[in-house]
Amino acid sequence: MRATLKTLSMLFSYPDSDLAELIRGREELVETLSREDPDAARLIGELLDRLANLEADVTYVSVFEAPAKCSLYAHEYIMRNKQEELGRFLLELKGIYRIHGVDVPLKKEIPDFLPVMLEFLALLYDVRREEAARFARRYLKKWIPELRKCLEENKSPYSLAAKALERVVDIIASTR
Repeated sequence: MRATLKTLSMLFSYPDSDLAELIRGREELVETLSREDPDAARLIGELLDRLANLEADVTYVSVFEAPAKCSLYAHEYIMRNKQEELGRFLLELKGIYRIHGVDVPLKKEIPDFLPVMLEFLALLYDVRREEAARFARRYLKKWIPELRKCLEENKSPYSLAAKALERVVDIIASTR
């Protein structure tokens, strides 16, 4: 699942040269990702096909920024009506990352930004599957369906990536 998680992390990040490279090599990428999960690979391939025909940065900004219709921050879903606990939640995540040797500079990004969480999960999944499953259950499984629903309601092509992510998180979370 590592390649799929890293690809999803790139897809949920602001479009740059990495996305252009994914789009150019999408056939090979889908073939590689199919070894991990064929359904997630198909959804990712479909998104890349759509993004190839759109202005990816405009599409991204229209849904995730200025003003955001759908958030890529876990706390927007998990901490709804619990703002007083937000600091503790972010410190908890940062502590988990640090225990595993991953440092998330807060000036660059906060720890509950989806691409950061996916990069961490990709690293963790390779070496500690049970811990990866606990992380997926605790920090991703509860809110990814809400993100997918928001993206579908806004008719965003990124709903395809959210569907793929929901599938992958379910698979990882069920690991024992």
